[in-house]
Amino acid sequence: MRNSYKITSWLSIIMSVGFFLLLLKELIFGELSISEIAILPIILGIILIIDFFISLWVLKQKIKPNIFIQIFQTVIIIYCLYLIYYYNSNMSVKVDQF
Repeated sequence: MRNSYKITSWLSIIMSVGFFLLLLKELIFGELSISEIAILPIILGIILIIDFFISLWVLKQKIKPNIFIQIFQTVIIIYCLYLIYYYNSNMSVKVDQF
């Protein structure tokens, strides 16, 4: 059970860093401007920052992992994977065309 906390914490850290690197890439290369960022990515960014620090504290053993932290991290990982799938599929193109 202890390894599952470490795995989800590392995955949460990777998701957080990946999200901010993708956002930074979009902003640097001009595909996205700051005024075009919707409220959902801002809220997701805040949640990912909180999750990033929780994951670091779990890995450094400053806080004891429990089932609520595990569920929180798992939900965030699943939601981020869904967003990656949605924006890399043809579904988002079909919705944007209407």
